[in-house]
Order: sequence, then structure tokens, then C-alpha cells
Amino acid sequence: MHAHLPGMQAIVRFFSRRRFWGMGLGAGVVGAIALTARYAFRTRRPVKIPETISPAIFATRVFYTAKGQLVYHESGKGDPLVFIHGIYPGASSFEWSRVYPHFADRFQVLAPDLMGFGESARPRRPCGVYEQVESLAEFLRAKGGDLSSVIVASGMGAALAVLLAERHPELLKRLLLVMPINATTKTKGRRFAPHRWIAAVPFAGRPYYYRFLATRARIRLWLATACFAEPEKVDDEIIDVFSTCARQFGADRAAIYWLRGKLDVDLERHLAEVPHPVTLIWSDEAPGYNPEIGYRLQKIPKQCNFVVLEKSGVFPALETSKEFVELLNRELDSKLRVYPGKGEEKKAG
Repeated sequence: MHAHLPGMQAIVRFFSRRRFWGMGLGAGVVGAIALTARYAFRTRRPVKIPETISPAIFATRVFYTAKGQLVYHESGKGDPLVFIHGIYPGASSFEWSRVYPHFADRFQVLAPDLMGFGESARPRRPCGVYEQVESLAEFLRAKGGDLSSVIVASGMGAALAVLLAERHPELLKRLLLVMPINATTKTKGRRFAPHRWIAAVPFAGRPYYYRFLATRARIRLWLATACFAEPEKVDDEIIDVFSTCARQFGADRAAIYWLRGKLDVDLERHLAEVPHPVTLIWSDEAPGYNPEIGYRLQKIPKQCNFVVLEKSGVFPALETSKEFVELLNRELDSKLRVYPGKGEEKKAG
């Protein structure tokens, strides 16, 4: 009987270790859940957005849509020229702030913050694609009156502008789109794939957003390595506005909604239905935005120009603002080359 004692002791020690490690693992999981819950439900203090979000000559106003307050910046007289920013952590009309002042001498310049971004309302239930579009339609109808607007838009904001043009053609007369993206172009596949997966995990999105994606250091790194052709042009003003907008109370809602793919637009399908003249603007050094995508999109609308901006990245309006202003002036004053639509191409063939 005593001969079997060492073996029994080994078995007891084995199961004791398993129990110990099981308890430790369980405690770790419980701790992780508690930490996640702490950040998921904690109320964030409001942070003042820097005044540099818009130029001093522009008045900051509020327009009340069916989905909440839409904040916009306005100056000038004439036909409405509306700048719509892209969608990303820290997005706001500041993206256009170094460009749109140059057009206030001949246009009524309007630069709104999309719902859920910048200084606009951040509804608890984020606005979907069509809600974003209808909010913009309300805004344009109220501000433009009988005048139709020229739209300058970028990224996924450009995709929303395409849908707006299809659904409310009477409100627009021209589109200038800077590297429009959607599920079938840049956002499909590897772009933000890990972020999309994490954002889909219940209660994980908010802490992940605020403790990783929306930090000042992360935003600086993202801009320098993935957005600017010349990283040294990422100045403190850009970092201040992006990071402050990204860390506003409720800013995570629309951003996570976007990361989960809820704001994707079938760009090519809707672009084919746009009756207005279109200009596609592409940067030659924007990582992942191959100009071949632009050349393919160019053939879809009936009237389309394609322009490449040299030595520029994802945010040409911030990085090469002088060159971008010159480009916009040329395009606004130029006539478009006309390309046949899909049906006409088949007839010609």
C-alpha cells in the first residue's frame, strides 16, 4: 500500500495544478471582461475641439435634421459649393479647411460634419447610409433653395455623394470625387480587416476604439505611415484636430458602425445611375489607392474627367492644399470629356 503512495501524490499534485491554473485562467477572463465593461460603459468627459477646425472667416452654424444637429461652416455668396469629408477615426470638415476658404469669393461655401462625426450629433444608434444621405439632402435643400450644388467629396464621403446624386438629382449639378471608396474597392479585403473583426465583438468595440484607434499616438502613426506621401507634413494642428474629434463622447458609435461595414456603398452600381458630370481625382502616392481603380471607375459615368495629383497621399487637401486648390479651379472652369454609357458602348460595339 505504501508503495503506491508516491504515485497517488503525483496524481493529486497534477489535478491540484490543473485546478490552480483553471482558477487562474477563469480569474483572468473575468478580469478582462470587467475591464472591458468598465471602458465600454464609462461616460467620457467632453473635450473642446480646437478652433482651428475651421478658418476664422467662416461662421459655424447648426442645421437641425430629422436625425439631429448637423454642424457646418459657411462663408461666401453664389452657387453652393459643398465639401463632404471622408469617414475614418477623427473625421470632420477640417479635412477641407485648407482648401475651401479659397472659393468663398465666388461660391457659397458649405462644409458640414457628417452625422456622428466632428461637431455634429452623435446618435446612440448610428446613422446608416441612407440616413446620412437623407440628412445631407435636407441640408442642401434648405441651404441651396432653388440652386443646385457642386459637391466636392472624398473617400467614403464621396460614395455617399454618389448615392445622394442618384436619389436626389435635382439638388446637384456636378460631382468632384477624391478617391471614392467602398466595399468593392479599397475597403474590401485587407483594409481594416482586423479592426472590423474586433469591432464586431460585443462590448469590445468601444474600449478598442478609445484605447487603441483613437489615441493621439496611433493617429499620428496612421497619418504618417498610411496617409501622407511626405510624413513630415503631418503637423501638430492636424494631429490636434483629428485626435480631439476622434475622442469626443459618442465618436466611437459611427466609427465602429463604419468599421463593421455598415456604411459600405456599391459604388460602381450607383455611379452608373448618376446623371451629372463627374470628375475623379486621384493621388499618385496614396497607399492602397491604385490609380487603376480610378481608370476603371472613369468609364462608368456618361460624363467623366480623370485627374491625377502628383506627390500626394490620402488627404491631398491637407498635404498639398495649394496644388489641390489649383486643380479644383481648373476642373470647375473646364468642360468635361464625354464618355458613352454602358448601353451606348454595347450599341457602338
